[in-house]
Amino acid sequence: MQFKKTHLFLITISCFISVNAHQTDCFERDGSDLSRPCIERLKPRALNAVDRSMKEPSLIRVSDTLMKDSQQPLIAVLGATGRTGRHVLTELSNRGVRIRALSRNIEKAQSSVPGDYEWVYADVTKPNTLTLALQDVDIVISTIGSTEEDNSELIDYQGSINFVDAAKESSVQHIIYMSSIGAGGAENFSAVILNLVTDKAMKWKSLGEEYIRNSGINFTIVRPGGLRGDPGTLGIKLDQGDQIIGWIPRADVASVLVESAFNENAFEKTFEVINDESLEIDAWRGELKNLKKGEYGEIATGNFPLNYWISMLLILGLIVFLIRRRKSR
Repeated sequence: MQFKKTHLFLITISCFISVNAHQTDCFERDGSDLSRPCIERLKPRALNAVDRSMKEPSLIRVSDTLMKDSQQPLIAVLGATGRTGRHVLTELSNRGVRIRALSRNIEKAQSSVPGDYEWVYADVTKPNTLTLALQDVDIVISTIGSTEEDNSELIDYQGSINFVDAAKESSVQHIIYMSSIGAGGAENFSAVILNLVTDKAMKWKSLGEEYIRNSGINFTIVRPGGLRGDPGTLGIKLDQGDQIIGWIPRADVASVLVESAFNENAFEKTFEVINDESLEIDAWRGELKNLKKGEYGEIATGNFPLNYWISMLLILGLIVFLIRRRKSR
């Protein structure tokens, strides 16, 4: 009888130590920069509605970097097969972090993108694919953009809503989003023209930005100027309020996007980037601290501004007046 009491007492003490150790580990992880909730606090995910047309896990290729250090953050790249996304993959590889490359066509991605990456099927127009693709992800870098096949409302706006909602469900800590100069300049001439010729792309990008800023997830929104050329030949100018215009190589944009994942001075900020030959090549990294939170310009509506209509009518009236005056002579 005495033995049974002693045995029961030892079992009780062991259970207490085990539970307490697990709780301590939870508290320690919650205090880290990239903490995620303990396993029993994870929200259950509805996986029964997943699009079964996606690639099977056997087609996913795991990178060597993934196996090297599981303590490194897991960074997912949306639009990884795009011209900017490929540069982002290269930059991340140089950082030695774990990378998950997301694509709508894994077979094409594996054959066309150099490097050994973990490829996972994801389509921003199909929310169920994002729920799976972002599981266990710490940081999302998005370089998605509309193409000739997909309009801006579907990709830049609804697509952003879809991946942000999936990021919330997956406890993503930081979203880094590539937008465009013009998204915060509602009445800038460049934004007005772009909206006219791109089916209001600046409007949809700005609304996508706004959804990210209001998501409750830490964010960085980078607005590059016109994309072109080779990287590293000129300095990079950072600005806010959508008051500048210019050009910048895609690889330089990728450098800014990746730096934003590791530099806390980029957190919760929206800013524009262009090349500036008067600046030193890497000076921009130190300028991130000078950017302000809550500064993003004015959301583009996509409508032709009233003052533009007035200006056009005044110009038209002046032309008519000059023609009549010339005829009367």
